[in-house]
Order: sequence, then C-alpha cells, then structure tokens
Amino acid sequence: MRTTSLWAGLFLVAGTLPVHAQQVVEIDFTNGRTIIDDEWRRDMDPYQIAVDWDRDILYLHDSEEPEGVMAFSLETGEWLRTLPTRLGEGPFEFPYGPRGMAVAPDGGLYVAGGVKVVHLHQLGLPVFSWRPDVPVSTRVCNLGGAPAVPAQGGVVRRKPNGSEEPVGPVSNDGHFTVSEGSEPVLETAYRIYDAEIACAPDRAYVTMSYDIGPDSVFVYHRDGREGRVLLPTEGIDGMMDCRPWRYAGTPPPEHCHVALRNLVPSLDEKGNLVLFGFDSDVHGVVINPESGCHALVRNRTRLHYLPVAVRGDSVLVFHSHVTERRTREGQVRYDYRDTAKGVSINSFRHISGAPCPGILGHS
Repeated sequence: MRTTSLWAGLFLVAGTLPVHAQQVVEIDFTNGRTIIDDEWRRDMDPYQIAVDWDRDILYLHDSEEPEGVMAFSLETGEWLRTLPTRLGEGPFEFPYGPRGMAVAPDGGLYVAGGVKVVHLHQLGLPVFSWRPDVPVSTRVCNLGGAPAVPAQGGVVRRKPNGSEEPVGPVSNDGHFTVSEGSEPVLETAYRIYDAEIACAPDRAYVTMSYDIGPDSVFVYHRDGREGRVLLPTEGIDGMMDCRPWRYAGTPPPEHCHVALRNLVPSLDEKGNLVLFGFDSDVHGVVINPESGCHALVRNRTRLHYLPVAVRGDSVLVFHSHVTERRTREGQVRYDYRDTAKGVSINSFRHISGAPCPGILGHS
C-alpha cells in the first residue's frame, strides 16, 4: 500500500520569498576564545552535538567515550559529566549506537539512535524510550517541549502522554508516504535515515536530499501549515557541490542528489535558520526564514575549521585534526580528519553587503 504525499505541493505554497544576495561574512579567528584544545585526548564528532546555551553546556560524542555523550562547560572547557548511551537491545540502549541529539526542556538530552529516541535526564538517568512508528531516522529535535523526528512528508512528534502527533502529511501507520512515481521504498528509507532536522517551538525545519527540491528546506508547522525556505542563489559556489549517491547496491540517479546533504540545520536564539557544513568555499548561510534576508559565511580556511552553531554575533567552531606531510616531490600536503581536537567561540568579520536586521547581532 502506498499513499500520496504533498511533496510537490510544497513548491506551490503562497508566501515563499525569492532570495537575493545579501551580507557576506567570515569567521574572525583573531577575535575569540578557546574552549577546548586537546590534540592528544579529544577526537570529537562535530556533527553529533547539542548546545545548551542557557546552561552553557556543550554535549558531544568523543571517541574517548564510545558509549556515552560527554558534557563540557562552554565557559571553561571543563569536562562536567558523561551521559551513558550504551549499545544493546535494552529499553534505554541503542542497537546501532547513538547519532543525533537535542537539548530537552529539563536540561537533559533527547538522543536518537536510528530505531529509537531516549530521553536522558541531565545527570544521565533515563526518563523514557520512544520507538517512532515511522521509518528510522538518526536525528531528533525539541519540538514544543517534546522529541520529534523526520519522516517522509513531515515530522512525527512524541506527545507528553506517549502518543504520536504527525506534523505534516505523514503516514505513521507502518506505511511509507511517497510521491507518485518516485524512487523505490529502500531509497526513500535511506533519505529519511539521513534527513536533518532543527526545531522552533511551533515548527520543524527538515532538510532531505530529494529529486524535486534539493535547494529547499521544508517547514512543517504544528498548526498544519507547510512551506519551504529557499536558499540563496548567488555567491554559494561550492556550498551545494554535487556529491554522488553513496549507498551500495542502488543505481546511479538521473539527477544529482545533493545539496542539503552537506549542510546541517540549527537555529540561533532569534529563530534564524543556520545551515553549516564542510566546504572549500562557503561554510553555509544564516537566513531569516520569514524574509529571506541572509548572511553567507565565506570560508578561507579550507577544511581546518567547521562552524556548528550561532549565538548573537558569535559562532561556535570545531577545529579539525590536521596532519602535515611531505610528498616525494617535496610538496607539503595536509590531511584533514572529520573529527576535531578543539572548540572555540569566535566573532564574525563583515566582508560585504548590507547586514540583515536581527541576524548576527544586528538590531
């Protein structure tokens, strides 16, 4: 049984604004402070983090604790505690390991591990375990004080009473929601597995690589409205470079499945959408989802630094492990690992364009 989704309809939503070139900024590495700098002990994953700005805590996965989430002070860089995320089949364990996480209202964490989401108290004690009745995902967000995960056609939220709330045209009865004539169910499942999500109290932003809309972020409101946020069309060379479809056993696509696969969404304290990732030209963009006004974050540091979150006019940056080596021809080459040894908070440096009200500290 297959049901028809409203993916195509999302591209006809009234009120979608065109996006034009706006401000361009760079990360100012001469103006900031170091939080963590430990080349020999730290091996942090910049894509598996949660930032509790209210309590000044950074949660992350580090190879030192393969079955736990480590908590560090954003003020001092001091290790505070480790929340257990054990491998296993138990109700509060993860068969395939933990992946995504989000700060819960009580200061604890929602941790996603594919087939389940576990709510951990800030001291690490389990609160509840949830198995969403939709294809598995590795990401989770705090949507209106409860965990929510991406699904085909929308988002599924666990309500406080344990029941599920579909946000968007989601099928949560065990069937996939797919577009007419779209890809095989297996590839649809892969897309949901890789989808990224960021949430405000009343809406969820989902990025999912998809044939009919790789340049958009889908928006699902709890009141039933749907829409999308268009990305800039100027100055983004490299930000959305094509990446090959990477799943073994699947045929190559007719169109390039890219785009947002390289960018991880988050929100700043004013509700601006932040999309950051690795790239050689552009780190990403900070965009007002209502007006389309935005700031491109240009990258001149290659793969050495990765911004992950914005607060006011500051940015949280992970510092990658870099190894210098010489080739037989005497040339110097650098190897960049996809894990980090350090973390800093830096400011932005204005390069060009007019600043947007309410973005990067501008009033």
